[in-house]
Amino acid sequence: MKNLSKYIIILFIAVLLTNCSSEDSLINDWIDANETKNTASSGEVDVTKYIAVGNSLTAGFYDGALFPTGQENSYPSILANQLKLIGGGEFVNPDIVNGNSGFPSRISIDLAAALAFIEQGQGSLADALVYASPDELKNNTKNDINNYGVPGARSIDIVTPGYGAANGLFGAFQKGATSSVVGDAASANGTFFTLWIGSNDVLGYANSGGTNDTFDPFNPSTITDADQFKASIKAALDALTANGAEGLILNVPPVTTAPYFQVATTLGGGVELVPLTDQALVDQLNGAFNVPFPSPVPGVDPGYNTLLDIAVALDPNNEALAAEVSRRKISWKLGANAPLITDESLSVLDISAAAGLPAGSIVLPQLRQASATNAIGVGDLFTLPALFTLGQALSETAIVGVTVPLGDEFTLTESEQINVIIATAEFNAIIAEEASNRNNVNLVDIHPLFSDINGLSVAQAAGLQLSNEGLAAADGVVGRNVNGINLVPISFETLSLYNSVYSTDFTHPNPRGAALVANEIIKVLNAAYNSTIPEVNPLDYEHINAPF
Repeated sequence: MKNLSKYIIILFIAVLLTNCSSEDSLINDWIDANETKNTASSGEVDVTKYIAVGNSLTAGFYDGALFPTGQENSYPSILANQLKLIGGGEFVNPDIVNGNSGFPSRISIDLAAALAFIEQGQGSLADALVYASPDELKNNTKNDINNYGVPGARSIDIVTPGYGAANGLFGAFQKGATSSVVGDAASANGTFFTLWIGSNDVLGYANSGGTNDTFDPFNPSTITDADQFKASIKAALDALTANGAEGLILNVPPVTTAPYFQVATTLGGGVELVPLTDQALVDQLNGAFNVPFPSPVPGVDPGYNTLLDIAVALDPNNEALAAEVSRRKISWKLGANAPLITDESLSVLDISAAAGLPAGSIVLPQLRQASATNAIGVGDLFTLPALFTLGQALSETAIVGVTVPLGDEFTLTESEQINVIIATAEFNAIIAEEASNRNNVNLVDIHPLFSDINGLSVAQAAGLQLSNEGLAAADGVVGRNVNGINLVPISFETLSLYNSVYSTDFTHPNPRGAALVANEIIKVLNAAYNSTIPEVNPLDYEHINAPF
């Protein structure tokens, strides 16, 4: 009985200490909260009603879907919570998705399958991506909304009346059949706004492997015409500032640094994504690409390398051709190899004359093996779906990336990357000019964040034509340290998987990535308007959707 009494006393003391500790903690939390409120000030900006305009990044689309929790963890929602400290009101997202499985379908990572693929070469990355049953899209149930982010929208789309007919996500919350995104947003009569648009004006082209080089306003896989981009940005800012509202406009990030274009090369250790483990097969492949002309075996075509040599022989003084042919020669080795790809920037070589045939009879395909380096210092890039396509056997002898080229839609070659870079630089110059021409609009340069997180070298940042601040942030070290944790673009290593700032669609940031964006906006807001809004701790937000 005495022993029992002793344990009861000990338990009572423990509970008492716990309660005291909890009380102290509550007091400290109250003091911290009130200190934050007391030190936060609005300065020279009125954030009573904050309106956000943009695309999927603004909407809170990530993990391949739009869903309520994602909307609540978008950078505008995170920013709006901080703006409440200086008089900001409620921030309302449109209610257009029934449930958190998302529309079209939220993706999670099966960690075991991912590690089996990465560490043991079993299965494929496709096995590691798990798609939830999609939720239904519904018409918005909230009238007074603040978030006008529309997944898929380009600059030219947000100023187009009736855009909801083409984009169901906007159609679900548009105010009328002839509404434009910007028109609806302006009619909300905000006192402060953010505008982040332009990524999709180049991303659709990049995602499709640069297969469409001519601008088509009805084809989102083409790069937007610069003049139309400028007119759209001007119209959007004119509308959003018409009532005297202050605002911030973000520039276009380097879209090809997203994991969607980097995972294939990261996992493969570069561009060498085709493993060959049989020397007999290596010899057979090299023999096929070097069959003489004319072929000594009836029914067997001359090899591609042989035909390239004939092209040089037909134009022996063309040094540029000789250099290109050297680049186009196919060579296989035991171990890891670069896949065979299509490159439409290569010369069209007609060697019909060598066989005494009419022009156009023998035209060589525009093929080469992928390269690890190019003029902008990054080499050929592969879109994420390339991982699911490389090595597929179309027939007994037709292997994708080995005997037949990987489709053009799965690669971004040097010329295609340059198209993206030039267009992005033009768009960013337009955004900077429009911001500088207006007293009530300030620019948020997002380049330093992307440069820092992706660990770009100065040469890579320069090749991507990033801003001067983006160049200054290029330290060559991947990730950003936040309270002792290194947040990285994306990782499949067990220890650092949850430090990823991109989501499972490999394009959009997860909540921690959104928090980093919100902090960049807060920095500019404070500097531009003499406000003192505290930044958020990205570690307080959800990590990548990869449950154990």
